[in-house]
Amino acid sequence: MYTVSIQLTSISAERLSEILPPKIQFQVNLSIPSAQPYERNNNIIIPFIFTIGSIPPVIQINIRGQAIVMPKNDPKKIFNEIRKQIPQAIVQTVFTNAVAESIILSKSLGVPPPIPPIQLPQPRKGPTQPYTPVQ
Repeated sequence: MYTVSIQLTSISAERLSEILPPKIQFQVNLSIPSAQPYERNNNIIIPFIFTIGSIPPVIQINIRGQAIVMPKNDPKKIFNEIRKQIPQAIVQTVFTNAVAESIILSKSLGVPPPIPPIQLPQPRKGPTQPYTPVQ
C-alpha cells in the first residue's frame, strides 16, 4: 500500500487568440515515462508531462511535475512493480490533479475549461402509443 502526492515543477499557460470561436476542440496528452521512476528518501518519484492544445489554436497549457509515491511498507517491492507498469490509480491521480490545475489556468485566461460539455439525454421524438395492459 502507498500514498500518492503530486508536486508541480513547471506551469505554462498561454492564450493564443483574442477571439474565441464558437466551438473549441481540446487535445489532452498525459505522458508518464515508465522508465524514469527513481527513489529518493524511501519515496518513489515518477515524473510526468501534461499538455493541452486546442483546435483552432486558442490555448496552450503545459504542466510538468512528479508523482511522489510514499510506500507504507516494502518500498523495494513497490518500486519494482511501478518500474514494470505504473498502476492505474497513480495515473488517475496525476490526470485528475493536472486537469483541475488546467481548469483554473483556463479560467484565468478567459477560455472555456478543457473538459467536455455534459451531454444530457434528449427526449425521444416520435409517436407514442397508449399503454395497454397484458392479460
